[in-house]
Amino acid sequence: MLPEEVFPPVTMKLSQLSDHIADFIISIEHKKTETRGTYQRALREFMYFFSTDRKFQFRVKDVERYKLHLMKKNLKPVSISTYLTSLRRFCQYLTENGIIERNPAKKVQGSARPQRHSRHFLTLDEIKILLDSIDISNQTGLRDKALILTMLGCACSEVELSTASIEDFTKDKHKWKLRVQGKGKSVKSEIVDVPPQTAEAIHNYVESRGELQPHQPLFASNSNRTKHKNMSVRGIREAISLRLEASNVKQGRDLRLTPFSLRHTAGILMAESGFSVEQVMERMRIEWRPTALLYFKQAGLLHSETKPDSKEYVGESDTVENL
Repeated sequence: MLPEEVFPPVTMKLSQLSDHIADFIISIEHKKTETRGTYQRALREFMYFFSTDRKFQFRVKDVERYKLHLMKKNLKPVSISTYLTSLRRFCQYLTENGIIERNPAKKVQGSARPQRHSRHFLTLDEIKILLDSIDISNQTGLRDKALILTMLGCACSEVELSTASIEDFTKDKHKWKLRVQGKGKSVKSEIVDVPPQTAEAIHNYVESRGELQPHQPLFASNSNRTKHKNMSVRGIREAISLRLEASNVKQGRDLRLTPFSLRHTAGILMAESGFSVEQVMERMRIEWRPTALLYFKQAGLLHSETKPDSKEYVGESDTVENL
């Protein structure tokens, strides 16, 4: 830990703190409403602590005292981490605006994180069984295969797929890309590489729908009430869940093997396929390095070295590919 003198004390009135927090919330107006709400709620707790503690001067020991305050409230580890993350982002804002010299919250970690992801993953044999069970002689089958391969190959969430449009799927030189609206974002600002196998599945589905306009959904609903509109998160989840059940790959894992398990499978497969931590973070839109490292701790579970073709699900880590 750095010595305390590296973090010169900063005295602040409660009214000043309140103004800085208000300005910080305005500065993140580009993020989703839910994200801004989380920061506001967490920082309200910090303001309460600040007003009762009366000794907080933006030093490491002050942040540690705040963490102890949170622990005494018997909060879950994930909640404590959320409160500390909010304070860390706020202190970074203060640092960037010259209000404090350094961010003391960077030196205080949240509660212990799990050593592996709680969600289950699909084995390579199960992925093949799942894909082979889909009848692609009809449009719904083509769509569901494309959905599954996009969640697996691009590590997309249901939310990202539900907002995707035809115009978001583009080719840049020799690589196909998908523009997505990442977690906590209000615009489609992140670009994801699309492996050739996934790009082919998307093409086959889109072509089956005939002539389309750029603004139309990449994955369209087939239900009577919302036909031709973007699939909802619930609709995507139900479609993939039905495929998981119909293929019999769940095998008693109804609550643990979910559509989002495809994303976790992608993370492990990338770790086994030679992707760097940074590449996994970029592909999966992960901002916190330790989260990405969890996939590397699970590397080897899929035994992809015995099935070289399985790496086609996530593509190559550093080569230019043609569709």
